Amino acid sequence: MINTLQDDNYCFVCGKDNPRGLKIRVTYLPEEMAAETELSLPREYQGWADVIHGGILSTLLDEMMAHAVWRFAGPGLTLSLEVRFHHPLKPDEAIRVRGVLTAGNGSRRTAEAEIIRTRDKHRIASGKSRFLLLEDKGLGGEPKG
Repeated sequence: MINTLQDDNYCFVCGKDNPRGLKIRVTYLPEEMAAETELSLPREYQGWADVIHGGILSTLLDEMMAHAVWRFAGPGLTLSLEVRFHHPLKPDEAIRVRGVLTAGNGSRRTAEAEIIRTRDKHRIASGKSRFLLLEDKGLGGEPKG
């Protein structure tokens, strides 16, 4: 069992030291218990021709939900992830990814996320997840550090 996690700035999504990572910047909205980022994904992340790979979109959803949980409830691990794809995303289209801490009970937390295409506000993908907290700070508690 993992009791502690260490951030070495090499996360594929948010790690500033990973040369192949996305290096996203996260904004936190305490009043909504939300984390969000804006970005566009180049062709290197496509699956089918001219369509961003669903695994990359799933990773972004998981990352924003994890950021919301970590910031507002404490360090935790994803236990489950459910993703629904609504519209395809083309390379280089601007998107906003937003994760929200939705509920908690004991050492468990739930979160939801969505990816919205900036141009037309279409929902590209959405997700729900469950997390196991390593340290229980309570729902909506103050982040460490």
